[in-house]
Amino acid sequence: MFDLYHYVQKGNNVLQKGLLSFAQNPEADLSYYQQRSGQNTHQEICLWMENCFKGRSRGIRAFTEPIRWSEHNKHCLKDFADQCDLFKINVAKLCQDGLLEAIYVSPSILEKNPANPHDELLDKLTDISEIDYSPLDWHLCDDKLGRRFAYIRYYLLIIQGGIIPPKYLNLIVS
Repeated sequence: MFDLYHYVQKGNNVLQKGLLSFAQNPEADLSYYQQRSGQNTHQEICLWMENCFKGRSRGIRAFTEPIRWSEHNKHCLKDFADQCDLFKINVAKLCQDGLLEAIYVSPSILEKNPANPHDELLDKLTDISEIDYSPLDWHLCDDKLGRRFAYIRYYLLIIQGGIIPPKYLNLIVS
């Protein structure tokens, strides 16, 4: 147990260079964070993230299970998953080897803050044993709502150095 999942656009070099956080990926798509932060450059967005909390820019989002789509959200989820490689992250080994600085959970915004669904809510866990592996409610995901994954629970792994090395990752072939 203690595995989490992360999607990366196909054609990546993750198995050679590792899984990069925003801070370690200056070629990352800035549009999502430009809109949220009001900043324009990679460096400015990293500073904004660090003002949210220490380590935020070195965070890597992960789910407790691979994406499951339905006819309702097939376009938003299946198309996304089909364009990506799925990696399983060995969180227990990251923790054991001292690379996991912190772990945060973002519960479904609809559960935690339905009045303001644009806030990203992150609660710090004290231990990886607090990861909730109950099934995710994927039917809540819909691009029309503006934030594909904001409506389901996900985890943010704060990684020392901002890179999960390849030895902690397994490519899941579907």
